[in-house]
Amino acid sequence: MRRRVVMVLRLLTICLLLQGSCLLADDWVYTVRPGDNLWNLAERHLKSFKYIRQLQQLNGVQDPYHIPPGKKIRIPLEWTIRQSTSARIASLHGNAVVKRGNSQRILQAEPDLQLFVGDEIQSEADSFVTIEFTDGSRLRVQENSCIRLHDLKIFGDLGLINTAVELKYGRVENIVPKNSETDSRFRIKTPSAISSVRGTEFRVGVLQEGAVTASEVLTGALQVSGEQQTVNVDKGQGSVTSQGMPPLPPVKLLPAPDLSMTPELFEQLPLIIPVKAITGAQAYRAQIARDAEFEHMLTEFTTTTLPFREGNLPDGNYWLRVRAIDISSLEGYDAVKAFTLNARPEPPFVITPQPGSILPGEQPVLKWATQSAASHYLVNISRESEFLSPLIFSGEVVENSLHLQDNLIPGEYFWRIASVSAEEGAGPFSDPMTFRVPVPGPSLEKLEVDKSSITFSWRAAAEGQRFHIQLARDKEFSQVLLDQETADTFITLPRPQGGKYFLRTKTIETDGFEGPYGAAQSVDIPYATPYWLMILLLPLLLLL
Repeated sequence: MRRRVVMVLRLLTICLLLQGSCLLADDWVYTVRPGDNLWNLAERHLKSFKYIRQLQQLNGVQDPYHIPPGKKIRIPLEWTIRQSTSARIASLHGNAVVKRGNSQRILQAEPDLQLFVGDEIQSEADSFVTIEFTDGSRLRVQENSCIRLHDLKIFGDLGLINTAVELKYGRVENIVPKNSETDSRFRIKTPSAISSVRGTEFRVGVLQEGAVTASEVLTGALQVSGEQQTVNVDKGQGSVTSQGMPPLPPVKLLPAPDLSMTPELFEQLPLIIPVKAITGAQAYRAQIARDAEFEHMLTEFTTTTLPFREGNLPDGNYWLRVRAIDISSLEGYDAVKAFTLNARPEPPFVITPQPGSILPGEQPVLKWATQSAASHYLVNISRESEFLSPLIFSGEVVENSLHLQDNLIPGEYFWRIASVSAEEGAGPFSDPMTFRVPVPGPSLEKLEVDKSSITFSWRAAAEGQRFHIQLARDKEFSQVLLDQETADTFITLPRPQGGKYFLRTKTIETDGFEGPYGAAQSVDIPYATPYWLMILLLPLLLLL
């Protein structure tokens, strides 16, 4: 009988211990390492050695001095040493404030500022705050967001680090590293859900004025709880939780966008960033940072249409990160690409030649407006738009014009100009602009006159050209007698009355381009009756 009572008492003790451990907020599951035993574990992590026997019974350890490595030991947090810890602002872009605990003090956020439990961090538009915790976890507060540090504790001798953050509104991005020496617990509480994680990279957003929480897992796994229900969200999945409702089953995140057609060099503002559309995306988010880790973010924007546009960045080297957003507002995987912006100093405004205009071939002049930031200009002239073999490269044009010393042969040309300043160096070239040096109108080489007709002839400069001929009685060509096109190098007309006439021609090139008329040439057509005979016959005509 006595033996039965002892056994019952032992069973009751174990049950009470188990029940007590279940009533605790949480247990710490410790993985035994070589050299560990219950005594040195208690020395490092527990409040008292009195918990050794209870710990032995709770975990069914036969020998408290020898525990096989790899065994999982449950340690109730109530038994552990604990201390409060702090966090710090690792980096900051833009403006953010810190409301210090219950004191209502408002501090301007700045790098290396220590943060404590109860502190509230608010970011403004285009402002980003990266917070680093004791275990190396990092949380980035996105623009127009607000968080409150709810709990920062260390259990044992840096055995377990517990971090709890309340996201009031906005979005946060989190990286919680797995540490072989330290167990980290990281939780984010929102008005509608709690996201708990141990070693992962994830994002949490509060949407619709706090009514909805979006949780997205990029690596590792996440537990999302709401209304006493929990769902496991694995890598590449996301879950949405509405206030007063349990979390929805996880769905697959959208893939990373294709940035293959996004250039690596931009030379104009605003930035126009092309991105291939993704099926199932209802919006896109883009972020631009100075570094590949996006610790120093400069700007962030969302759009429902592509391409992205951004107009206020200084010249420099950047990293672009783009993700698609689905119909549930879950944000997918990131696509990342480095790019360079070199848009300053801007090229000057062009005066002449304007794109598509005509320029004389004899020592032509190029002109542009003065660029206030420029110390000098770079000018290229080429026969092809890629400027692979420029005909003219003038590297230090100080004035706002360039007088070419050599003549240009007829044809199509491309030119571009760039400004150079002492502060910025060489800016981008303007877009290639075309101008044309026309083939001059052919000169009359031969005139043949017979009793009934006259024939003008000239020489073609190239095969396939056509010609536009005008004949008039005045050099202003206000009285045009003939206006005709021909593919021949001659034209025959009925002989007009004698006198002085004016002829001009222009060349129509094989691509249809019409050059200007050449200089008018005067042509004397002999009278059919000589002047001297008309003078002799004039008195007789008057008598009649």
